[in-house]
Amino acid sequence: MIHKQFNELSKKKDKELVELLIGGSQEALGELYARHREWLMYLCKQNLKNEADAEDVVNDIFLKLWESRHILNSELSFTGYLRTITENYIKNILRHLDVHSRFAKNIYMNAKDSTNETEDSIIDNDYTKILNELIESLPSGQKEIFRLHRIEKLTYQEISEFLQIPVDNVRKQASRASKKLKDQISKITDIHFQTVITFLIFFS
Repeated sequence: MIHKQFNELSKKKDKELVELLIGGSQEALGELYARHREWLMYLCKQNLKNEADAEDVVNDIFLKLWESRHILNSELSFTGYLRTITENYIKNILRHLDVHSRFAKNIYMNAKDSTNETEDSIIDNDYTKILNELIESLPSGQKEIFRLHRIEKLTYQEISEFLQIPVDNVRKQASRASKKLKDQISKITDIHFQTVITFLIFFS
């Protein structure tokens, strides 16, 4: 029965399958996926140069189609629609990769003599925002010590003298702050974003 159903779906036009998809048919989605996967994979591999990344994009596209099926328009060319959203998806990925590449290069070039001024100049608004949010999430004492050590570049001894607290206390608070920040960074889903933020905080 199921085999017969899939045979019937294979005979339908994209427009009919989209109408079934809008109605909640996972089988129609599967047929559209099987029908368009090959050329979508080719399009993605041509741009991303990586089969695994291309596979992820194609799967994401069809997941998004399922999630947004209620707003699809069966009167539009499905192939054209699919090409447009895939090309936009790829452009977005490449744009982010370019941003991460440029920032990583700037960080590397400025790592030896970075200052607050150069740090601000190489991080865009998104990076600055997430960096500040991570630091602001720390308890007040840890936050102050972390900023003095990682951003102001003071030694533990200098911080101890500045805050009038034992150096061992400074070291413990700095260690706790680093651990909490690393835990928060590990929750960031964007691996490139995660890598750059880690570099900025702990290796600049």
